[in-house]
Amino acid sequence: MTGAAGPFDWSGLVLGPCQNVFGENVTWYHRRAPAGVTVRGIFDEGFQAYDAIGGEDGMEPVHLSSSHPILGIRIADFPSLPVQGDRFLIRGIPYRVQEVRPDSHGAASLILNKADRENGSVSCASS
Repeated sequence: MTGAAGPFDWSGLVLGPCQNVFGENVTWYHRRAPAGVTVRGIFDEGFQAYDAIGGEDGMEPVHLSSSHPILGIRIADFPSLPVQGDRFLIRGIPYRVQEVRPDSHGAASLILNKADRENGSVSCASS
């Protein structure tokens, strides 16, 4: 897949070097590659704050936080774009793709769910 969009080669000049510096090897499990393929991605499992109950009607707000794992990828590094339900093995932990969010510059953010507690349906063997 190509990642160049417009007059500037974002994929080659920006995304490729970023993946080389900040990316890490992960294993992608796709229906066409059930044995797994090693690719690079920038993994982030940062915490996000949620304001579940706002300060309406004089109520005190309740603050919650949760982690939201995301894998940033360069689309050109993949034979086809990952899809919802694909699996990744990242740092020894299995994840399943919840949502794919491509941008217009040859990258995509993969919103992930931990899959280590699925009913044995994730068999990501480490390589």
